[in-house]
Amino acid sequence: MRRWLVYPWRVFLALVACLLLVVAFSWARMLWVEDHSPREAAPRQGRWLHAHDVELYVQEFGDPAAPPLVLTHGTGAWSGTWDQNVQAMAAAGYRVIAVDLPPFGFSTRPAARDYSRAAQACRIIGLIDALKLGPVTLLGHSYGGGPAAEAAMLQPDRVRHLILVDAAIGLMEYPAPATSGGVAASLFGIRPLRTALIATVGTQPLFSEFWLRQFVARKEVVTPSRTAIYRQPFVVDGFSASLGDWAAQFAGESGKSLSETPEGFRQLPMPLTLVWGQEDTITPLPQAQTLQRLVAGSRLLVLPGVGHIPQIEDPALFNRRMTEALKYP
Repeated sequence: MRRWLVYPWRVFLALVACLLLVVAFSWARMLWVEDHSPREAAPRQGRWLHAHDVELYVQEFGDPAAPPLVLTHGTGAWSGTWDQNVQAMAAAGYRVIAVDLPPFGFSTRPAARDYSRAAQACRIIGLIDALKLGPVTLLGHSYGGGPAAEAAMLQPDRVRHLILVDAAIGLMEYPAPATSGGVAASLFGIRPLRTALIATVGTQPLFSEFWLRQFVARKEVVTPSRTAIYRQPFVVDGFSASLGDWAAQFAGESGKSLSETPEGFRQLPMPLTLVWGQEDTITPLPQAQTLQRLVAGSRLLVLPGVGHIPQIEDPALFNRRMTEALKYP
């Protein structure tokens, strides 16, 4: 009987020891790898522009005199993950400006650690002003769709055409109830603990392909070379800690932005185009259909056979439909 009682404890202790080893390894990897400044690590073809409270890293393509098109990316992405799309957008007659929204990519992080949707919208507006190009076409994908929509609502004179691609809007029909979040949320609120968690399961390269596969319908596009592009910013100093700061704020700000309300969309004065993967399970198609109903005259382009990241799942299809959207807003 005593042997049967001791055995489960040994298994439990062995599992705890393995977990601690994984965390220790991930923390050591983070300290060893995340040792580059943004300017040391970023691709040389980009540049930095001061916007609001940060230096935004941007990459530009196409004719500098062409109408501007600003791209904001989704969670875990950065300006370099548009590599299969920017040339087609430039060929459609646009000056393409792909931006890294902090804490992703190579932009500097805000001293106040403010990653709210409102703060990100202010950075997009600051970028548009820094470019001195007048009203822009603004495209937001996934997480980047929320700040893009918020910027268009806060400063509609800066945006002449808003395009949302599988956007994570989090539309609230009614105010969200206040919740404490429980023990898990309390623990995640402790910065060293959440940094360790992000370093273990978020920025750990061994899991990169796994996480990317969760966002796409066509799993075969998640190749080692594609995943390597997403991992490029992992070497920036403090990347895991900043990603944890963002995640903690992102999880708790539901319902606080104009772009999360139906009224915010009803009052959009510029054309709205929605581009959505038919197989999207992250922000399913009915969410796009709801947005289309809210905005009179808006257009919904449904892409068959792809999920939440259509620009990497079927670049040829995405580029064709995007060219259509850009030519006929």
